[in-house]
Amino acid sequence: MPLHLMETFVFWYPAVMAMMWVFGSLLFYLNNERKGPDILESFPFVSILMPAHNESTILYPVIEEMTQLNYPNYEIIIINDGSSDDTAEVIKDLARKYPIVRAIDLKPNCGKANALYLGTIASKGEILVGVDADSYLDKNALRYLVSHFVKENNGERVGAVTGNPRVRNRGTLLGKLQLCEYASIISLIKRTQRVLGKVMTVSGVCVAYRKRALMDCGFWDRDMMTEDIAVTWKLEKKFWDVRYEPRALCWMLVPETVKGLWRQRKRWSEGGLEVIFRHYDIFRSWRRRRMMPIYFEQVCSFTWSVCWLILTVILIYMEITGKTVFTEYIWKSQFLSFVCLFQFIVAMFIESKYDRDVLKNSWSVIWYPLFYWYINVFIALAAVVRAILPNKKLATWKSPDRGITQLAKEAEIKENGLQDMISDEPVVTDNKEISEDEFRIGRLAQAASGQTVGDGEELVSADLSFPLVDGSERHPAIDYKIEHHIEYENKQKPWKRLIEVCLTVISWIYIVVYWLFMIQGIFCDMIGRPVREFWIYTYDSIHQTEIYFSILANVILVEILVLILWKEYNYRRFGRLRRRHFKPDVSEAEIDEYFDLPADISYALHNNKIIEVPVNPIPEGMGQGRKQKKRKKR
Repeated sequence: MPLHLMETFVFWYPAVMAMMWVFGSLLFYLNNERKGPDILESFPFVSILMPAHNESTILYPVIEEMTQLNYPNYEIIIINDGSSDDTAEVIKDLARKYPIVRAIDLKPNCGKANALYLGTIASKGEILVGVDADSYLDKNALRYLVSHFVKENNGERVGAVTGNPRVRNRGTLLGKLQLCEYASIISLIKRTQRVLGKVMTVSGVCVAYRKRALMDCGFWDRDMMTEDIAVTWKLEKKFWDVRYEPRALCWMLVPETVKGLWRQRKRWSEGGLEVIFRHYDIFRSWRRRRMMPIYFEQVCSFTWSVCWLILTVILIYMEITGKTVFTEYIWKSQFLSFVCLFQFIVAMFIESKYDRDVLKNSWSVIWYPLFYWYINVFIALAAVVRAILPNKKLATWKSPDRGITQLAKEAEIKENGLQDMISDEPVVTDNKEISEDEFRIGRLAQAASGQTVGDGEELVSADLSFPLVDGSERHPAIDYKIEHHIEYENKQKPWKRLIEVCLTVISWIYIVVYWLFMIQGIFCDMIGRPVREFWIYTYDSIHQTEIYFSILANVILVEILVLILWKEYNYRRFGRLRRRHFKPDVSEAEIDEYFDLPADISYALHNNKIIEVPVNPIPEGMGQGRKQKKRKKR
């Protein structure tokens, strides 16, 4: 009996949740995404915070794009967090070049959350936008994000708005899989969670915060592996509204190696489990009832991973000993693959509005259930021990995984006729060896920007700029096409590409053959003709598939009804105007009092354009949940 219950849960949980995400996202799309952009009557000052750790090779082109956003009133604060390369020199150089760029050089590596603390203290805007150093915002992203904070209808309730990350590097199979994941899994989930009223997590790569809301909830947790997940829950526990804006696009790089992907997803899993262990107290207050569904969903997702692994081991053992027939579970998995592909189709329909090239890479989705489910299960289990044990230190970061995308960028640069401006000498920084390709990209970006490179020679003799439609100028070597991104095509070896294509075609043939047999079997069964059987496609399996479709149809009807009723309840119960009274914008005096920093450091952060911080000035215990609780008890 327990085995049967586990089997039922493992089979039906992904199917039921996939349909929930599909129809929830369609409801969100119909209500929110078909209308035109909101017209801003005011443009509040925005501070963009960009923590950086060993990012010297990509900061020049990223900042070039970030300084050309379609928003009149913002600043960019780059925080170097203990980099071992020349990131500190790069951000200072950028601050000298661009009037809206400021630089903070923190010598020790104290983690992303700590860097955001320093950026918050230095910021002049009430709205803070967090962006990763390898990413850049779409031209109109700030307008879409800011519109939520200034709306007359409950704009003052908004504590955070997360954007829509888009994958730039799509030349490898892992890059394409992550493109499909962000488009068809993450984006659909966020849309549905917004319909249900609570978003589980903002995307740290692109998110806007209200400074008052952050101060109200205690800012980011410096001891959590994922500060974006943690701060989302803290905001919602304080009843601030967290929203999702799919039109605020952000183009980012993703890991292109299995090691880099494992490290990233393990950190995500640890962050999700830390939230479960730290925020179980939501059940103590009925006022936080809207957070309970996403808490249960997080628990169920982890439980599913454990049950899936246990069930797989048991079934393999029973198959070896002859106690079960494994073919039954093969066609069940194929039924789930149909549900998964249906989810992908709906997602591609929605996301193609924002990314025209997403359909071109959609053929790789066939790999997602075959590969990603397996790796995500083992990642979730590997994260358990780290999440349970208390973290007494700050959650620091390591050098990011850049994959092979820089090779592709060099190929593009060669086409622009600027190759002769680059030195061929390999380079070693103070503490880190940089690949020749990475260094050549950084050198060329400097050259295209008119910066001093090599032995102090100014490389500005060539005409490197060209006019844009709006009359401004941009360098071709660092033009990223804000509107639709630039797609990276890697120098993948032909034989590897051939293997990938062949396996993809075989996988699609396998799925198509399965559904041809199933469709003809169901049709023959309906009209009373004999069913043609082949391998696992027996009459019993076809009849059972009919039953599953019938059950799934009933589940979909119930889910649609729940989504509509829940949405109406949220709107009528929590959508009234001025139900709460809010304090004004945070002042510099409040920030100084909250962080209690030395006067010289506080003055420098508020007023200087380039700030060097030799030691971490943030008080010990601030932003570390367990230590804070102990201090309160005293």
